[in-house]
Parts: sequence; structure tokens; C-alpha cells
Amino acid sequence: MPVTGDLTRNESFQTYASAFPFTLVPIAELADAESVLNQEYLSGKREGAGFIGDDYNLYIATGSEPTDAWVLAGGDGTADITPA
Repeated sequence: MPVTGDLTRNESFQTYASAFPFTLVPIAELADAESVLNQEYLSGKREGAGFIGDDYNLYIATGSEPTDAWVLAGGDGTADITPA
């Protein structure tokens, strides 16, 4: 819309978002309970929070504790990461 607020065209466009609010992280960090990624007060880890691993998969936290697992979205459970 122009600065004046006048509409010059009345068209609709199909758009797609290309930016996700996910951060690319090393999956080794997800597996380390001492990592900042597993500290709620530093990373905001909580149930449902997610990161994109450096393997380009989405991992979702099952809770906020440092040893709560990260599950692979859409996985069968064999690739889940439990920090130790």
C-alpha cells in the first residue's frame, strides 16, 4: 500500500513463508544434557519447542528438563534423542 493509503491495485497473490523460527543446531548438542540447548533458562526448552538438527530433521522437545527427550518429527521413535 502506498504511503497515502490509496490502493493502486486490488490483486491477491498466493504467498508462501520461507522463514521458519527454527534454528539449525548440531544434533550432538541435543544429545548433551549439559548443552545450553537442554537448559530451559538458556534456550527456552519446553514441551513442543523445536530445533532443526544439522541433519535437517525437525526435533521436538518432550519437556523442559535437561534429560527430556527430543523426538524426531514424523519419526518412528528409532531416531529420537535422549540427552545424557
